[in-house]
Amino acid sequence: MMARADCHRTASPIRILQWGMSPVFGGTETFIMNLYRHIDREKIQFDFLADREAPALAFEDEILSLGGHIYRVTRSGPFGARQTLPGFYRAHPEIIGVHVHANVPYATPLAVAKQAGIPLRILHSHNSGTLNFSLDRPLKQRFEAVAHTIFARHDINTSVTDFFACSDMAAQFMFSGKPYRWIRNGIDTAHFAFDASAREKVRAELDIGADTTVIGYCGRLREEKSPLFLVDVFAEYHRKHPDSLLTIVGDGPLHERIVCHAAERGLSNRVRMLGGDHRDVAPYYQAMDAFVLPSLHEGFPIVLQEAQCSGLPCLASTNMTTTADTVGLVRFRDLDDGAEAWADELHDMIASTPRADHSGQLRAAGFDVADVAREVERFYLEHARAR
Repeated sequence: MMARADCHRTASPIRILQWGMSPVFGGTETFIMNLYRHIDREKIQFDFLADREAPALAFEDEILSLGGHIYRVTRSGPFGARQTLPGFYRAHPEIIGVHVHANVPYATPLAVAKQAGIPLRILHSHNSGTLNFSLDRPLKQRFEAVAHTIFARHDINTSVTDFFACSDMAAQFMFSGKPYRWIRNGIDTAHFAFDASAREKVRAELDIGADTTVIGYCGRLREEKSPLFLVDVFAEYHRKHPDSLLTIVGDGPLHERIVCHAAERGLSNRVRMLGGDHRDVAPYYQAMDAFVLPSLHEGFPIVLQEAQCSGLPCLASTNMTTTADTVGLVRFRDLDDGAEAWADELHDMIASTPRADHSGQLRAAGFDVADVAREVERFYLEHARAR
């Protein structure tokens, strides 16, 4: 193990290297930035690790304006990272902690950080689910997935000092049996609070009639989010409620398939694809009347907290932790129940849920980002210098 000078461990502000920020404006990226905006940056600064060829990260301009550094040094995959990170850590002794945000088992930056003598090494699980070793994948891909998982499990078992998770299911998926700290997916509750005047303004900008019912979704357009099933649910709802729209906030590899699927269902003019390059999605929740999240798996979806804060009835799949129902606005259904049953549930929820501001309840439950940031800030300060 390489020694790291004690003088750097007492420098102020301390610097924590974050891994997991991508070019996409997604839930993990939003969580990291929520923390960064609200920590005391006179005591703690974030730096960010990215692949050498990575395009601009989500919020990159803001990161730089807040005093963070973005280091594009790693090569893709764990083997490339093991080659490049030792030299990087030697060149940056000011980094006293590494915080890895992961959606699949992965801890290579922490394994190398341990060898470099970095005292604080956090693995933060943001997702649940199962690893895909299915027989319908090519043999080479299955072999690579198994090998990756074996190496990842070894790194997780030997190199992590502290485990964070957004939910019990996320902890079970990433590091089953390990003691972990529950870090809530906090949001700016004041910013997402329901505002009737803002609702009218946004709906006018989107040319949505006052009586039109808007079913909403916010997230990446990937298989695990079941966006095609979302269109099927809306098709059933629209069949019984013609004055309705589906608004999809997000982007991803299934964008074109969703457009085609909506066209096949005769819904091209009733499905609004609003794109994914949004630093602020709060206004879109104001315009909605209900929120749907039919995911195959989730850790603890930050979008459900945002939607509940703005008073939306939420319909989600059973493939996520029930603790995501923070203020009693979420109902869970099995995907196997089918699109029509989901649409009928939506009708009942919208009819029985008056729109109201639930930001106070979320704050009371510990989901305001300022409170979460103070918790993480205390942890960084107490644990980084104590080791």
